[in-house]
Amino acid sequence: MHLSRATFDGLRKVVYQHCGLVVPDNKEYLIRNRLGSVVKQRGLSGLDELCDRLVRRGDQSLVELVIDAVTTQETSFFRDPQVFEALAGDVVLRLATDARTTPRRLRIWSAGVSTGQEAYSLAMLAHELVLGRPNISLSDNAFSILGSDISTAALRIAQSGTYEARDLRRGVSPARAEQFFEPTGGKYRVRETIRRLVKFRRVNLAESFTSLGEFDLICCRNVLIYFDEPTRQRICRQFHSMLAEGGRLILGSAENLFGISSDFVSMQLGEAMIYGKA
Repeated sequence: MHLSRATFDGLRKVVYQHCGLVVPDNKEYLIRNRLGSVVKQRGLSGLDELCDRLVRRGDQSLVELVIDAVTTQETSFFRDPQVFEALAGDVVLRLATDARTTPRRLRIWSAGVSTGQEAYSLAMLAHELVLGRPNISLSDNAFSILGSDISTAALRIAQSGTYEARDLRRGVSPARAEQFFEPTGGKYRVRETIRRLVKFRRVNLAESFTSLGEFDLICCRNVLIYFDEPTRQRICRQFHSMLAEGGRLILGSAENLFGISSDFVSMQLGEAMIYGKA
C-alpha cells in the first residue's frame, strides 16, 4: 500500500497527539502494515484518505481504530517469571502483612495491561499467597486490582476473561489452569474467584491520570519504551505521586529510570529490579 513521506508524517503525528506513542523515522512499514487494515475496514481508497480524514476533517470515529491498530498488544500470563517470584517473595506478602496491622484495601495497578493477562496473573498470585490460605485473615475485599490500557479492543478481551488454550500454555501451569480457569465454548475463562478481584478501564498514559488515586503497587512493564523522554518523565512523576508510602513500581526488564526520574530507589530482588518510592 502506497505511503508517501507526507502521509507518514501526518499519521504518526496523529498517533503521537492522541496517545503519546512515538513512531520512529524508520518505521514506515509499521504504519503501512497496521493502518492498512483500517483502510480496508473502512473502505477507504488508501492511506492518503485515512490521513485526510484524521488530520484535515478531524474524523474522531477513526481515532480509536488507529490507536488499536498501532499499539503493541504482546503479553502473556506470568510473563517474565522472575518478576512474579520477586512479587511473591517480597511485595505481595509484605502488603498483606501491612493490611493485617492496618486494615485497608491493597490497590494494585497494571498499566498497559493489553488483553488482561498480567492483571489476572497478579490476582492469581494474591489468591495463592494470601486469599487462598484460611490461616490468613484477609478477604477478597482486601485486594483491588486495576488493569488499564488505551486499546478498547484489547480491553474487551480483558473484561471477558476468556482465552484460547494457546494463551494458557504461555505461562499457566497445569495446576493453575485447573484451579483458576473453567472451559467454555472451546476456550477457557478465568474463574469468578479471580475475576472479581480485577477491574478494567481505558486510561491514556499520555494524559493526566492521577485521579485514579493511590496504589501500593504499579506495574508498567514494556510500555515506557514507546514514549519519548518528556512523556516518560511526566508519566513517572505521576506514578511517584500516586504510590503509597512503601509502594513499589515495576518496569519491564529492558526499561529503567536512568535519566528519567530520581524519585525512586532501585532494589534488586532476585533477578528482578523493583523501584521503591524515595
